[in-house]
Amino acid sequence: MATIPATFKAYEYYKYGEPLEEIKFNANATHKPLQADELRVKIFSAAVNPVDYKLVTYGPHILPHAPTAENPFRVGFDMAGKVVEVGSDVKDYQVGDEIFAMAGFVNFGTFGEYINIETKFVAPKPSNMSWNEAAGVPLAGQTSWQALVTYGKLQKGQRVLILGGSSGTGVFAIQIAKALGAEVITTCSHRNVELVKSLGADQVIDYTKEKWSDVVAEHSVDLIYDCGYDAASWNDVAQNKLKEKTGIFVTILTVDKPIESPIGATLHQIVNAACTEFLLELKKLAEAGKLKTIIDSVHLLEDVPEAVKICMSHRARGKIIIEVAKE
Repeated sequence: MATIPATFKAYEYYKYGEPLEEIKFNANATHKPLQADELRVKIFSAAVNPVDYKLVTYGPHILPHAPTAENPFRVGFDMAGKVVEVGSDVKDYQVGDEIFAMAGFVNFGTFGEYINIETKFVAPKPSNMSWNEAAGVPLAGQTSWQALVTYGKLQKGQRVLILGGSSGTGVFAIQIAKALGAEVITTCSHRNVELVKSLGADQVIDYTKEKWSDVVAEHSVDLIYDCGYDAASWNDVAQNKLKEKTGIFVTILTVDKPIESPIGATLHQIVNAACTEFLLELKKLAEAGKLKTIIDSVHLLEDVPEAVKICMSHRARGKIIIEVAKE
């Protein structure tokens, strides 16, 4: 077994509130007991997602209990790292294995040097990805896989409109949709047009110059995937763009007072359900050269507040990465 220090560096919060005020650096975090179905992982890289700061503010509405000084909550869901200890029931992993994962809502905290994680959230790291690249995949990649495949039922030759193509979820959505053989229309700002084209988008709508509702032909789209930018469009313009009866609208937000579709379209408001199965699909695409991580910026563990600030600005192109350790 690898030598595991008694304490380690991690970010925590002791009460709900304003993220940049409440998230604290702890140089002496302690390990939790390893459960039978868990791996203890040394983290090399983590990625920032909006949920990381939103939980600090909106946790009371989402989580069953609150953090305290005695039992703080840690921060971060996405990670890539190396197994340093395995639980007594674990059969599929051994010490030294390289993995990537999105932690579950019970035991998260990837902005730190170690984590205990259930094997059902883990998969072997894509062999052609760096730690930083692999860490950027799990949450955004799995969300987009579920949006397009599980809920969107996207098929070869169909047309998908991705709202927010340069976002964390959007960059993976474009690549997944192209790998499935779909035609991709996406929206982004002027500065990201070339980026989304390079990922394979067939048609790019610069929202600083025109509205997608003015560009997309009536009832011409099989699926609209909203990456958190225009959920409200379900209640109006989407009904004019989706195909009648078969059209599907998937959003990672909630639609305020959603209407019954007058054209027989279907609405899915989704929350990511992380699991090994989806990670293995993404690993397959990555190793086939069909999926890459677009990295906005890389930050040291000591600079997590700056990374969170960038995420809160909604101006990142792709993923914001925390380089926790070098191998």
